[in-house]
Amino acid sequence: MQGNTNEVDFEVIWEGKPSGLWQRFLTMIHMNFTTYQITKDELITTTGFFKKKTNTVELYMLKDADSTESLYQRMLGIGTISVVIDTHGTSENPGTKIWLRNVQQPAQVRKILRDAIEADVMERKITYFDKI
Repeated sequence: MQGNTNEVDFEVIWEGKPSGLWQRFLTMIHMNFTTYQITKDELITTTGFFKKKTNTVELYMLKDADSTESLYQRMLGIGTISVVIDTHGTSENPGTKIWLRNVQQPAQVRKILRDAIEADVMERKITYFDKI
């Protein structure tokens, strides 16, 4: 086995960083340590410099991908994507949201995420039942 053993190879569908004014400055000086990734199986959020934290959520557990853009964000061509974690009644925190803040081309990223969620659900042959 050669190379760096800390690197894990994922099939990344989309990858981005927050791109607000402050985050753009941090990116220019190579100090923006937040990364968002959508793979075929997971949504991965990595943050931190001194203490790097990686948060992963299986795509089949996500629903309701939404996009919001404030006036400030529209002027910069960015937006915030939010998704709800559907715990299927197995967690004490139902409806927890995940936000991908200040991403470029938010409408396209929301569609990529929505399509990836749908593909993962279809691949796993998961069926959802609505409560009445």
